[in-house]
Amino acid sequence: MLFVFRNILFFFIITIVFSCKKTFKPSNDAFFLTTEKITIITQPGQGYGSHNITDLWLYTNGFFRGAYPIGAKMPIMIENGKNVIDVFAGIKNNGISETRINWLFYEPVKFDTTVLAGSNIVRNFAFKYRSSVVFPWVENFEQPGFSLIKSALSDTTYKMHTNDEHVFEGNKSIELGLTGSALTAQLETATTHSLPLSTSNVYLEIDYKSNTDFIIGTSTNGVVYEAITITPKVNWNKMYVHIAESINSDKTTPMKKIIIKIKRNQNITEQKVYIDNIKLVYI
Repeated sequence: MLFVFRNILFFFIITIVFSCKKTFKPSNDAFFLTTEKITIITQPGQGYGSHNITDLWLYTNGFFRGAYPIGAKMPIMIENGKNVIDVFAGIKNNGISETRINWLFYEPVKFDTTVLAGSNIVRNFAFKYRSSVVFPWVENFEQPGFSLIKSALSDTTYKMHTNDEHVFEGNKSIELGLTGSALTAQLETATTHSLPLSTSNVYLEIDYKSNTDFIIGTSTNGVVYEAITITPKVNWNKMYVHIAESINSDKTTPMKKIIIKIKRNQNITEQKVYIDNIKLVYI
């Protein structure tokens, strides 16, 4: 009797399952977007267009679809045959891989497109700074006279390089170094800059290579507030240094100087930092 009951129950369940109508919505078709080259278009007063964009943040029809490394295929769902695409530049905040962010200082690349499913579009992207970005200080060392000077506490000063292997872009770069008994090498902006205390979006863009750690920071009335210690890079590297916290360490005045500093490391006979393309920006 129990066996018969189990069989009746089994067939009853099977009948209910197969009599229910289920509607499965097919997934949308997709095409793919890939980029091979990224450039930065600059205007007068914005310096050279060097960059270290590491990934692209994709939005379609106003919705975030993911962040993709440069060169990766970005899948784009086809919705009603047409897509409005926004691509934002992504960078490593303070050069740290785990803190990648959408670089809000560049305008996104925008375009509408109608593409056949399965297609792969290869498109190079050219970003430009937003019109709201402020450039209080830009130094690429190309013009006579420089806006960086030796700090009073520095045991050494900088050295100029012209058209040699230590120039990153253009014709000139500078070298800051420590040797022998010198303990501190420090440069600072020749003048103070009025920087906002009400926004966290204040950065220093810098191209560099070095065989030693060095420090980026700000000073208020001669007191230095370190923002970050940058580790050595054998080859030229671009970094976006977040200095808002350093600026806000002293809110008595918005007038700040930018400092670049090396401390003596006895394990390195000749400590050297090469610098080019400095930009102080906020939004």
